[in-house]
Amino acid sequence: MADRGLNLEVEIKLQLGSFPDYLKLIGFLGAVESEERHINGFFDTEDRRLAESGWVLRVRAEDDRGLVTLKSLGAPRGAAVVREEMEAEIGRAVAMEVLNLRMDVLGLAVEPVEYVKKEFPELSLARLIQFHNTRQKKRFKIGDYHYTLEIDRTEFADGSIDYELEVELKDADRVEVIQDCLRHLFTSLGIAFVPQEKSKYERALRRAGLI
Repeated sequence: MADRGLNLEVEIKLQLGSFPDYLKLIGFLGAVESEERHINGFFDTEDRRLAESGWVLRVRAEDDRGLVTLKSLGAPRGAAVVREEMEAEIGRAVAMEVLNLRMDVLGLAVEPVEYVKKEFPELSLARLIQFHNTRQKKRFKIGDYHYTLEIDRTEFADGSIDYELEVELKDADRVEVIQDCLRHLFTSLGIAFVPQEKSKYERALRRAGLI
């Protein structure tokens, strides 16, 4: 894994089924440490060769930087999703050039793109979907450890909005412990504990009628 520049990402993702649920969680947590705005674009061939091979390529513009990320489709473990990930930082202006289709994503000289070009030579990529996300972050203690809770408000191209909570873990060993603590928190707030089984990318494609 390491020789390919891939890291293991472990994330717990929980649905916040409504705007009131979102407000309940935000209200309980109090003042957040930071808020980020993301523009996410996903690239693949028209016949989805990357997805069929188990990969997703994303370009993200944040407030002050850009990111290029190659992710495997992932495997569930309880409320968590475990996947391989390769990521590189680029300038925000460059990310916007790619998202606005003024620059070919395959022209970026970064490791995720180089990996795609090596594994899929002669590939031509199109932007399949794009959407906006607002992420609020709050440090939260669970047991003896602190974790960053990421509360997302995602607006898709059709105008629909989803809310969810994400927690990234260093490894999969503590998934059950963190899952149980979050279940207790959600129950105390009157929020249904429902793992988010579909990625934002999959939900965006479905809303656009592409799957």
